[in-house]
Amino acid sequence: MDHCATCVPLMAIFLCFISQAVNIVAAGESLKRNGEALIGGLVSVHQKRSIAGDECKIPDFQGILTVEAILFAIEEINSKRQIDLKVKLGYDIRDTCPEPYEAAKALVMNTPKEEFLAAVVGNLPQEQLEYHHVLLLLLSSWTPHMSCIPSTYRVKKKPDLISRAEFIFHAVSRDTTNLMAIAYLAASYNWTYVAVVYDDSGEGRHRARLFQQEASKKFVCVARNYVLPANSSETQIQKFIAALKAARNFSVIVMLTSKSLFKGIFDEASKQKINDLTWIVSDDSWDNKVTFFKNNTAAHGTFRVGTSAPIVKFKEFLYQLCNNPQRNKWIMEMVSSKSSVSSPKDKQPTLSASVTSIQPSIAINFSSGSNVTTNAAPSDTASVTPISSTATTVTISTPQCSDPPSNVNQTKLRQIVETLVSMADSATCTIDSIFAVAHALAQKEKCTENCPQNHEFYTYIQKVDFKSLSGHNISFNGQRNLDETEYKIWNLPKNSFSLSAKGQSELKLSEVGSWKQSGNGAPEMTLRSKKIHWNAKNDQIPKSICHEPCSPGSYKALKKNATEAECCWHCLKCRKNTVSTVKDSLTCITCPDGWAPRPGQDSCIKQVEDYAYWSDGGSLVMLFIMVAGVCFSVYVAVVLFKNRDTPVMRRSKNAMLVMLPLVIILFLVPIPLLHKPSDSSCEGYRAFFTWAFCFPLTALIAKSIYVDSRFYDSDGQIKESWRSCMCTPRVVVVMVTTLVHVIVIIVVAVVFPNEILRFPTDDPFTIYIECSIHTGFGFLIIIFYLMFIATVYSIFSSSEEISPENDMEVRWTSLCMFFWYAICFIYVVIGHGVYGKGKVWGLAFVDFLFAVDILACIYLPKWYVIVFQPEKNQADVSPWSMYVKTQEKAFLRVTNEDSPMMEKHGTTREPTKTKDCGNGDKSESQELINNTESVSVTDV
Repeated sequence: MDHCATCVPLMAIFLCFISQAVNIVAAGESLKRNGEALIGGLVSVHQKRSIAGDECKIPDFQGILTVEAILFAIEEINSKRQIDLKVKLGYDIRDTCPEPYEAAKALVMNTPKEEFLAAVVGNLPQEQLEYHHVLLLLLSSWTPHMSCIPSTYRVKKKPDLISRAEFIFHAVSRDTTNLMAIAYLAASYNWTYVAVVYDDSGEGRHRARLFQQEASKKFVCVARNYVLPANSSETQIQKFIAALKAARNFSVIVMLTSKSLFKGIFDEASKQKINDLTWIVSDDSWDNKVTFFKNNTAAHGTFRVGTSAPIVKFKEFLYQLCNNPQRNKWIMEMVSSKSSVSSPKDKQPTLSASVTSIQPSIAINFSSGSNVTTNAAPSDTASVTPISSTATTVTISTPQCSDPPSNVNQTKLRQIVETLVSMADSATCTIDSIFAVAHALAQKEKCTENCPQNHEFYTYIQKVDFKSLSGHNISFNGQRNLDETEYKIWNLPKNSFSLSAKGQSELKLSEVGSWKQSGNGAPEMTLRSKKIHWNAKNDQIPKSICHEPCSPGSYKALKKNATEAECCWHCLKCRKNTVSTVKDSLTCITCPDGWAPRPGQDSCIKQVEDYAYWSDGGSLVMLFIMVAGVCFSVYVAVVLFKNRDTPVMRRSKNAMLVMLPLVIILFLVPIPLLHKPSDSSCEGYRAFFTWAFCFPLTALIAKSIYVDSRFYDSDGQIKESWRSCMCTPRVVVVMVTTLVHVIVIIVVAVVFPNEILRFPTDDPFTIYIECSIHTGFGFLIIIFYLMFIATVYSIFSSSEEISPENDMEVRWTSLCMFFWYAICFIYVVIGHGVYGKGKVWGLAFVDFLFAVDILACIYLPKWYVIVFQPEKNQADVSPWSMYVKTQEKAFLRVTNEDSPMMEKHGTTREPTKTKDCGNGDKSESQELINNTESVSVTDV
């Protein structure tokens, strides 16, 4: 839908242009060569004498160099030495002076149908209205535009279709990455407080904003912003330099002005002896025409961050102009013996003593859309000095025009060639752009299925990926900028110079590093610090900081003083219990658990952990109780096991021998509690506590009267409904209840996980640690669960009939449950009311109370009878007692029949009369009955 939405206004604009085609007037001159595919050129070959005038007489050497770059690139491509392209490339180059719009219309409308206009090269700054219309025309005709403008500054205009266009490609590094590289350079030398100077044009302010953003990412503070008019006078520059001499705490300044201010700023800085500043100049600000002499102390140590991609073949191609200037009609116009483009007032230019222009008499536009020129053509007497802009620049000697045409001015031709060669590096983008179009055409030739149409040719350009003649990798990202960017970093040392033609010592740039970014990866910067010469005393790296580095134990905080820059800082001491371990820390951090800040708060020291050690007095007491309880429990278990067949054990219901080993284990529950607190020991204690104290209650529930009456008959036999089950009902009850215990243990551990609590002590380097379960809600649930299980047992045993045989056992068990509730209450009180080691020892003692409660109320009464009252542990085996018991069992089975000894159920038995045998005494049987009735059965 977006594609269609864009097509509708484009077609409307294009139809409007066609309807006006009949009104096309004679545009600027053109240079054309036919081909199956055309490279269009919209180049400013000339400049107007005045802004209001239309006369184009002043040659623009940047435009002439662009024309030569187009001719060179197409010749290389057609020679098939670099790329195998089937079609033959042609060109149609139009001079955009005086009317860029008319030149663009002539280019688009006059292209024959059999010739495919693949792309248009040339700088078309869209912030200028006339060039904005040109871009709209190219957009409406779906013609890709290869731009070499590094600036990302854009003025919003209506209709604003350019921001949505997919046809503008930039084969040059943009200013965003250039400013990013400068910020990286400043950060690498810890220049965290720098100044910025820029001009008040829209583009200058745009660059300043971009640098502010990139600098903040690298924690580089912009101390001062100096703004100069775009056409600053000498007086305005003097005031700016004088302001730099005032009190300041920065020693590095970034230059983001236009090229026209570059020379004047350094001239004035040298006059006013500004020798303690280090300048970093952006690629858009550095003027290749300017050469610095050794006596210009302000320029010593200056950095340049920019691109440099010399193409040796192109320079050789430019030298061929000496013998073949006819290939470029505009050069022929300049060197023709009949023409005169010089200005008398510019024949003897005045040069500065410290900085001189290489071509003061040649009109050159270097500013990509700005009209900064030196309004003069080459004169016969002007001296020309070859540029030496990089450490790797090929030394250019004066070419010998051995066989020039007879109708040319050889001196002018020589000067023009020298000037173009000195500017050759700035044409690399144009050459790379044309090669990108050629590679796109090669892809188009190879495409066989679902191939884009001619109006979608930009999709081929989007996919190119090749290595150019300059050695750069050319590919485009989603924003149609270069996917890989590389900048060279040069330094201007005072001891590296060469002699000029006038015998003066010219400073030479020395390459000291590079900055590279590929795609979305992290930028890489390499610096050779040993090759850098600093503009400071003793050749030391200058400091440019707002404040001295903050020492460990403090952090950088922004000043609130309005007189300082917003990002200027001062050092504040770290807050209590926090540290900073490095210089210039932005924040203070808290020490990890178990560590504490040193007195200087510059590092953390490991704290000593205090807890209830085994060697503490309270722990030793608990160990003694534990050993005593285990030993006594073992003794009781042995006694009861040996007397398991005695009446007191046979009549017992709750004192099960199978529980005796568990009772011994109950005294071992405090072992994890007395261990060093850790996640394993704390969770282990909670699980061990829950299982150990719930299992005795589980066994009592399985032996309760509720289970007996529900699953067993009066003879103690399992009811018919359960006889098919493999397990007995009591075993099933134990298994199900135990499973519930396990589920409760797991759920509580997941919902309320343990943490190691750390409490400060009087010693700052000592902390007391304990398990959070001793205080938190996670253990209260376990205590409530124990009380709930005890309540369930009490309910299940409430219907128990008390008989002489079980009277004392029921009472002791009830007393056990009462103590159980009381001990649970004591556990909660100690857990939430006692602190420190006393809590651990108190909880361990309560654990012993649970074990003692089970042992004392369930087993010790049996042990006491066996050991201290053995006479009560004798079985009643008299004949009459056995007979009575047999009759009682028979009575239960046969309730409707009369028993010879018992009354019939529901009737009153009359006294039995015995016959007197004549001896006057009672019978022997009657005496036995009377004796039996008088016997009292005692049960423990």
